[in-house]
Amino acid sequence: MSAAKTTFEATQVPFYIRLAISATSALDSLGINLVNLDLETFKQKAQEQTGFSDWGDAQFLRDMEVFLDYARRNQQSSVISKIALRTDVMRRLTTYLKLQAAKKRHTDLLSQPITSPIIIVGLPRTGTTLLQRLLSQDPGAHGPALWELFNPVTVDSPLSPEELRKQAANFERTVRGTSLTLWSIHPMAADEADECFFLLPQSIGDLSLHLPIDYLDVFMKRSALPDYQLHKQYFQALHYRKPSRRWVWKSPLHMPKLDDMLTVYPDAHVIWCHRGLGHVVASWISYTALARKFVLKTDDARQVAQNWMKIWQVSLTEAQKARDKRPKTQFFDMQYDELVSDPMVMIQRIYRHFGMTLTPQADGSMRAWLEADKQKERPGHRYTLDQFGLSGSDLERTFSEYVNKYDILVD
Repeated sequence: MSAAKTTFEATQVPFYIRLAISATSALDSLGINLVNLDLETFKQKAQEQTGFSDWGDAQFLRDMEVFLDYARRNQQSSVISKIALRTDVMRRLTTYLKLQAAKKRHTDLLSQPITSPIIIVGLPRTGTTLLQRLLSQDPGAHGPALWELFNPVTVDSPLSPEELRKQAANFERTVRGTSLTLWSIHPMAADEADECFFLLPQSIGDLSLHLPIDYLDVFMKRSALPDYQLHKQYFQALHYRKPSRRWVWKSPLHMPKLDDMLTVYPDAHVIWCHRGLGHVVASWISYTALARKFVLKTDDARQVAQNWMKIWQVSLTEAQKARDKRPKTQFFDMQYDELVSDPMVMIQRIYRHFGMTLTPQADGSMRAWLEADKQKERPGHRYTLDQFGLSGSDLERTFSEYVNKYDILVD
């Protein structure tokens, strides 16, 4: 009997998507470009949509132009990936304009304190989402919901929260409608806490679909301090004149620039999540390769694997350098297996480590959320290393420093 197909192998791209990619690729070859990734056009549209025209720091636009220049070089881009990128860039530009206007109208906005935020990092597929959403159940904490990340500058907005939720809800429906399998690997919901990289002007996440791998060198050489200063301003705007709560942020994509992030948030509590590398790498590459399958002209899953091995190796090295410069007590190491075995014991350990108080109300809210989360149906995610041309020895060699330092299993 043959082995069951992996999720990547078994998932078929709908015919209408394949047809759209094929047809528009033919037009591309004739020099007919249906989606132009032109910054000046985007700027004009953003100004028309918001009614604002003050771009503040010119560096923001210079960085965006470099970003788009690399995106235009991506030979695998299809009309679908370009539309997705255009939508995302427009969100970044309009949000940025709204922030500049809000700072002018409310001169005390940037004085809003952000104290001891919790930052959850680690490689992907290590329990970061579960931990963030669980910690966010504490009434004294707040993990930004997807709709808030899509609309962080709500001060003076004429739109109600329900109207603001529509953008995130539409995004969720689009992903689910395109592929329930893809969505189920990393479920996203408008009202659930999600990754704060949405508020960064650039991140290594863009390498997943939109940028060629050589952009990694540019990204690593470029300081991300302006990105995280902007990140802070967005969160100051998001809770402007609202009750103060401890922020709970998470994203594996912070890893390569963790030093810059902690320079902006020097009193942050950092939780570094760990899990057996075989699961982590195979699961992430399966997810990334599957997403690319839906939007790019052609793709080589084994090359995707090699690219992300490099990206995560660089990210771990840089994150460790950032950690070595700071007090040991600023970090807490969380093992995925221990989290899923007894989530509340892990929560208690985290609170003790950082000197936080777990109130009965917070404890009850977390337990109720866990019980509700258990009832959600989740399709399985099947993956192997060898389908992407990798082996355990490849992981041991590439991530040797990380494996040895944290005693990580390569399973």
